[in-house]
Amino acid sequence: MNNWAASGRYDCHFLCVCVVGDGAYPLAREMSKQMKLKNCVNGFVDSDDDMPTYGQLGCSGFIILDDKHQVVAKSTSSFMEVKNLAFQHVEALLDAVVAKRPLPRICPGEQVVLRDPPANQPRLKGAQGICVKLEADTVGFAFLSGPFRGKMMDVPASSVVKPGYQEQEVSRGGGCGPSGCGPGACGPGGCGPADCGPGGCDNGIKSDSGNGKTLKDLDAAFVEAALDIQSVKVPSMDAEHDECASAMRQLAEKGSSEALQGVLDCMSEHFGHEEQLFEVHGFGNHKNERLAAKKTHMADHNRILNKVRHQLASCNGYVPATFVRELLQDFDEHTARYDMQYADFLSAKGVQ
Repeated sequence: MNNWAASGRYDCHFLCVCVVGDGAYPLAREMSKQMKLKNCVNGFVDSDDDMPTYGQLGCSGFIILDDKHQVVAKSTSSFMEVKNLAFQHVEALLDAVVAKRPLPRICPGEQVVLRDPPANQPRLKGAQGICVKLEADTVGFAFLSGPFRGKMMDVPASSVVKPGYQEQEVSRGGGCGPSGCGPGACGPGGCGPADCGPGGCDNGIKSDSGNGKTLKDLDAAFVEAALDIQSVKVPSMDAEHDECASAMRQLAEKGSSEALQGVLDCMSEHFGHEEQLFEVHGFGNHKNERLAAKKTHMADHNRILNKVRHQLASCNGYVPATFVRELLQDFDEHTARYDMQYADFLSAKGVQ
């Protein structure tokens, strides 16, 4: 928000509000100091009676109002879910609001369903993805699951809809789609024999990471940097972070489903222990549950674990390098953005 406010691109105010209640003022000051907030408005609410009745923490999405203070978006995309696409979502809405144009039907960072696939790939109908690019009438559609996971294709904006849109049932059976090629797909009018297999049809589908079957392109320096976890001032948690890092290092070296299962087991145990500490010592509680740091922290635990479970269910003995890189980055960002929030709190209580 500080960068947006400094850019001069938008004729609007950017407001960051600390909502922890008692102790909000010193925390807001520390936030301002650490983030060097000089251009946006940094405020706080220190009374439970004055807390907002709706909303969420910033990492779960921004609230946008127009010049009449009417709510345009109650919650934009979550940063922890879609990373920098969350900021592009905000920008797409702000561009429209400031210019007094209709809001985009689809924004970067939003999940979408491919309603009208390319004519040569009918079996992609119903594929779930995320909008990673919005240019004029074209959407960059990134697949969220299946063999195409992590790959992207450009499609007309009119061909995608948001989840929940009532569509006729997606046809099933053989052919090219998120599950690969099936009976009747190869041959005249189909994919062609060379395209059949675990990857399905690749016409028009792009990836900047190769086929993802080996770890040769996984940079060793990236692995070590991602697994260099900062201390959270709680010895037991530091030790468990080291154990998780060791399990992920094995995954980066072997790329096997067995190594990924080891990561899942280690993370599950660690996250469970961490949540027990929150409960025992009262970390992250809030009168409004949507504003509770504990809730968003635990939600990110579930997001990461579900991502690993989904990959285990879909992999055939190996784990794509793209997934390994993504998982390491997720864990690194989780410890930096979430775990550091409890460091001083639990340390001050003498938690070992």
